[in-house]
Amino acid sequence: MTSAPPSPHRAANAASTAPVPPPAMKPSAPPVNILPTQLARTYSFVHPAALLAILAVRFEALVANPVAEMLNTLPFLALLQVSYVMVCLPPAGSVLASKPGESLPASPVGEGDEKEKEKRKVPLRAGKLSRRKNQAHAAGLSVKLIPALLSLTLTFLLATPVLAILLVLFGAPLTTHNAETVLCAAHMALLASTALVYVHGVDGVVWREVWAFARPADAVWGGALGTALGAWFGAVPIPLDWDRPWQAFPITILTGAYIGFAVGSVVCRSSWLFGKWLEFMPPPEEEEVREKKME
Repeated sequence: MTSAPPSPHRAANAASTAPVPPPAMKPSAPPVNILPTQLARTYSFVHPAALLAILAVRFEALVANPVAEMLNTLPFLALLQVSYVMVCLPPAGSVLASKPGESLPASPVGEGDEKEKEKRKVPLRAGKLSRRKNQAHAAGLSVKLIPALLSLTLTFLLATPVLAILLVLFGAPLTTHNAETVLCAAHMALLASTALVYVHGVDGVVWREVWAFARPADAVWGGALGTALGAWFGAVPIPLDWDRPWQAFPITILTGAYIGFAVGSVVCRSSWLFGKWLEFMPPPEEEEVREKKME
């Protein structure tokens, strides 16, 4: 006795209730673009070059007295990083943080705003025009300055202790060279965290992606990742028996962090890396194709 073939309605219902594979995970926030101004684009290349130039000029003083040199250059590094984020990057939550290729929205004008249109056509007096320009400039400066100062504060209060602990966990001396460890962590925090806090704020989802290496490549993430990798590779010469004065802790680690920041912030802006991220798990579609091939 043969069973009747399933009706089309049953087949359709079975297809509709079949489990759908989840979509591939994507970063919660898009990659960060350099602001579309000539000053921002120019300074985004000048800034890493200036950091490397300062490191090269002060390298002998760093070798001679690491603690004094790192302490003296720390305020200048903080000033340079604040200038960099204010000139080149959009602050968190502002209208400047739009997606790549999007222009800022214009303010809509309704039908009842004809009088406002007429007012706009009337030329303003020189005093009123100058006053409005000053007010707009002050408002724009406060929009950038307040997040920059907050990011600087959080960098010193939170990122510096975390990086100091990580340096100890990765082999820095625990009972000695405490000043060197803290100052090196402060320099690394300014390089890696200032821009991240400035553009992403305290968004927990984004910061989980930062720690999981799941952020798309851009100047901000590239600078932070380059700082970490540069410091890691910079620790390689320390245990070697070359007996060079520059091998003392933390000179090579700090040098690697500066070089890594400069290289990462520039390279991750390139067209062949921008917007891409590491995927530790293949998408569901690729996993199904792999399973079928194995069968």
